Amino acid sequence: RSSVRARSAPGVCAVGGVARREWGAMSSAGTGCDMTEEELLAMLRGIDSGKIKKQGRDLAGAEDPAEGAGPAQGQNCETVDSFLEMNEEDGDFNQYWYSKPSINKMVEETRAEAGRPMKVAFLSTPSIFFSLSEEEREQCVVLDFDRKWEAIPGFQFYDFNDPEGLPAEMHHAFEMLVIDPPFITREVWEKYTTTAKLLLQPGGKLLCSTVDENAEMMKELLDVHTNVFRPRIPNLVYQYSFYTNYASEGLSQVNQEIGF
Repeated sequence: RSSVRARSAPGVCAVGGVARREWGAMSSAGTGCDMTEEELLAMLRGIDSGKIKKQGRDLAGAEDPAEGAGPAQGQNCETVDSFLEMNEEDGDFNQYWYSKPSINKMVEETRAEAGRPMKVAFLSTPSIFFSLSEEEREQCVVLDFDRKWEAIPGFQFYDFNDPEGLPAEMHHAFEMLVIDPPFITREVWEKYTTTAKLLLQPGGKLLCSTVDENAEMMKELLDVHTNVFRPRIPNLVYQYSFYTNYASEGLSQVNQEIGF
């Protein structure tokens, strides 16, 4: 995933990391600080809002975020192992990857729900896109703010502050979207919703990822619901869930990595 949150050390009262340490485990074992879950989540949302404003000033407003020294060139990958090996997490872009089993689950879900050939847009989910084979990706795209992959077929630069700034040929061109924004706030999800409605074909499928506490908002914005299987993100402090607008057999079982 690509995101924009602050890293948190294990056992510390976290302030907005995208390293999904099990939120449920924190609930039962304690957060390590004198806050309720609701207070901690409110603080994290506040930090997200502050970082959104900072990103707007420092990054999103720039004509070319690659200007200057230039980004490291991303490598073309076709497996989860090669992606994780060749692409370190970058806190400047809030990049904190799902665990290998969680990436594999998302790849399996995409393969099961998309048609052939696949026509899927991956919004801020490069770890999933690059875990597919080049043949599978021929009619897919990955939309991301990090330009290091821009030389690779299928990459489309995406700034959520310009949610409709995409080529006309991409409008309503995709049967499925896989979405994991860099922030959990309504402000950002509204922008990703605008993009999703622009890209998705009528009757298309959505696979989204955010915290449980956003369930009501997600239902309102995209008419999606939570699933039993939850991803693990080793370097994030709060637990995410998967949201879909379809009934998923593949996401109907507990993730044994986290045990709930």
